[in-house]
Amino acid sequence: MKRGVVCRATRTWLLAGAVCLPAGAWADSHNLSYPVVLPEGAGLSLRAGLTAPRLEGHWWYGWTQGDTPVVCAPSTCTPPPGVDVWRVYPQDQGGHWQAGVLNGTPGAIVGASEVDWSDALENTTWSTASAIRVETTLYTPLAEPLPAYEMLHLHGQGAREMQGVVASDTDPAIPSLSETGDATVVTPCARLTIQKLEPSDSASRPREERFQWNAATGEWNGAAYTLVNSAVWEKGDQGRARGLSSVVDVRGKALFRYDWELWRAVLPSHVSAAGWYRLTFSLDGSAAGGKRCGGYALNTSIAEADVEVGEKYPAVVDVVWNLSYVDIYVRQKD
Repeated sequence: MKRGVVCRATRTWLLAGAVCLPAGAWADSHNLSYPVVLPEGAGLSLRAGLTAPRLEGHWWYGWTQGDTPVVCAPSTCTPPPGVDVWRVYPQDQGGHWQAGVLNGTPGAIVGASEVDWSDALENTTWSTASAIRVETTLYTPLAEPLPAYEMLHLHGQGAREMQGVVASDTDPAIPSLSETGDATVVTPCARLTIQKLEPSDSASRPREERFQWNAATGEWNGAAYTLVNSAVWEKGDQGRARGLSSVVDVRGKALFRYDWELWRAVLPSHVSAAGWYRLTFSLDGSAAGGKRCGGYALNTSIAEADVEVGEKYPAVVDVVWNLSYVDIYVRQKD
């Protein structure tokens, strides 16, 4: 389930005119617009010393035409007379704002209500030439609401998407602030493991009983080869180089991301690049004798979380080991 805090995020938007955004607009240094809980008090790099939002740079017009909202750049359009006009400041324009952040209490477990693997991962059959953005988002309900900023889609999709914060058409502009009873969860204890389950490229799904979770190594025994085994804490808040990272995406949500370039994968000669892979999201510190979470004590649990069932590859939550995984098939490039 893809959650949002504002009604505009669920509407279909009409773009009046097109604007080309610079290539640097899609970096991961985005403003936090949706609240986040940090059960261990760490795991995400946020701007320090931000006491009040500051909007600056180029902005877009927004208004409603009948039942259809319209957004456009001032260089391409003029709002019609008599409409209620607002502004949208894109994430890449240098403005600063930050939604609510809640640090956990040592020993108080924060239970995620949902583990959300990206729709593209669960519903696409990839090839050995693919580059996959692996994203995992944890959600939890809040005892008390936290502030959130209203965001709006402006341009593009996927890695070239741009969104912005809705604000008043005034100088200075005032961002649209609300409250929400949900938040995402970020923990430095998060680990991503990617394994090729069998040496062959067979399209038949491997038998589940062949694989057993090894908490000491953070991977499944019985798999043919491990390509990725990376935790956020291992190289600070941003994760090890080319490993799992905690980021704030263009929507302003905090989540976990790994850019998996299948075409770069180097496997043993007896292991085919095509076939079934297992992607596992686990939490270090979950089991006695298992991997420790660096210098952190784990306060996060996904054992009781729900998962969205993908059309092709349904995700699973393992209650015993406090982890979630999804198996996907990768076909040979034509």
